[in-house]
Amino acid sequence: MTDCGQNRKLTRAKLVVLGRDNCGKTALCVRFITKRFIGEYDHKKEVTYRCQKLVDKEVIDLEILDTANKVCVGPAASSLESSIKWGDGFLIMYSVTDRGSFESVSRLKRLIDHVKQTLGIPTVIVANKCDMENGRVVRTEEGQALASDLRCNFYELSVAEGTAAVETAFNQLVREVRLEFYRHLLAMDKRSRMLQMRHALKNKLTRSKTMQW
Repeated sequence: MTDCGQNRKLTRAKLVVLGRDNCGKTALCVRFITKRFIGEYDHKKEVTYRCQKLVDKEVIDLEILDTANKVCVGPAASSLESSIKWGDGFLIMYSVTDRGSFESVSRLKRLIDHVKQTLGIPTVIVANKCDMENGRVVRTEEGQALASDLRCNFYELSVAEGTAAVETAFNQLVREVRLEFYRHLLAMDKRSRMLQMRHALKNKLTRSKTMQW
């Protein structure tokens, strides 16, 4: 995360899209960036997209990492951890037609918390393919309950059907990254003030001892 000097605004953020294969991660990224929908992708490598968006009347440069073939165990785990270390905020995606992708959400969230060594990392959960009711195996209530347990915002949508819901989910993630940025600045300011007070107190005590002598 980067600030722009005196204004100390968030001007850049790195977002990571996580989830099992075939849940619609790439289609989600392309829909958000271009407003177009392309249904079929065959990405074997991760791709980083760059775009500029206006969120709450503030311009922000985004880097969006679309992970591919990433799982929480085995040889791919270290690569996944590197992607998590890189990111400021995370969008975990599953398909309502694939229970395995839903079950991976908790593991991915735990891995984020483990790698980042803190709780409250900006994360949203997105359930895709809600237009495919005939193939649904994960109920909306299950997604809502999981998101509540993980303390994440939850969005159920269809990337195929429109852009608005996709933008809502991404914009919420940017807001959470921005809030975390300001919390970090506040903590740094507080620490700086504490150090200044300690330094001033130390100087005062030193002067006092000198005057006694």
